[in-house]
Amino acid sequence: MRKIRAIIIDDEKHSRENLNALIKNYCSQIEIVGETGSAKTAKEMIKTLDPDALFLDINMPKVSGFDLLNSLEEKDFCVVLVTAHNQYGIQAVKSDVVDYLLKPIDIQELQAAEKKIVEKTKFLKKHNSKNAASKMIPQKIIINHWQGFSVLDIENIIRLEADGNYTKIYVNNNSEIVSSKTLKEFEDILDQGAFYRIHKSHLINIKHLKEYSNHEGGYVIMSGNSKVPFSRRRYHEFLERLKDFALNIK
Repeated sequence: MRKIRAIIIDDEKHSRENLNALIKNYCSQIEIVGETGSAKTAKEMIKTLDPDALFLDINMPKVSGFDLLNSLEEKDFCVVLVTAHNQYGIQAVKSDVVDYLLKPIDIQELQAAEKKIVEKTKFLKKHNSKNAASKMIPQKIIINHWQGFSVLDIENIIRLEADGNYTKIYVNNNSEIVSSKTLKEFEDILDQGAFYRIHKSHLINIKHLKEYSNHEGGYVIMSGNSKVPFSRRRYHEFLERLKDFALNIK
């Protein structure tokens, strides 16, 4: 993992220099990419440098550290508050900061803050990447057929069934649409998270799954009470996929 990119915001120059030196000497996973003593400059610096973390002094003239945080539209970074006063604990919690350091800074407390920053940064990056991926997934699909085409909400597709070189698509209003695309083509197109091929001839939307039974060789019941055969060799892989969508209550 690359180093955490951080900015120090403190109106006292010697405080910035001291904190910078401590981080360089005792926090190997953090790199200071900028320093400023002004909240106004800090806003521009945050936009330009896109930091992972801020070491932010609370008591600054004109605009306090809390005022600066409240003025930011997006806060996709960690915040460690740095202050000589200990009466801001409750406000710090409400501001969702990672840690709260008192001046003079204790090295062990600084290293503890570093660990919290690293963990929170990992979480934020994972969360943001998931959100970005979900935004890229199309919400609708165009199905061409001999009469023209249909536009379907993907979440309304219950299941798809191979019919030779064609595919039957079943949606939640119990209608059926036949497409000239193969089931394999749809498997490649549709969201690999929600859709799973439970059988060589059947692709289902897990969000519409109602029941599984190992009776008669294995089958599932879908929305609309349709009964679909299930290939037993896919069972364990299917259970792993299903964990993303449901709690397992035994």
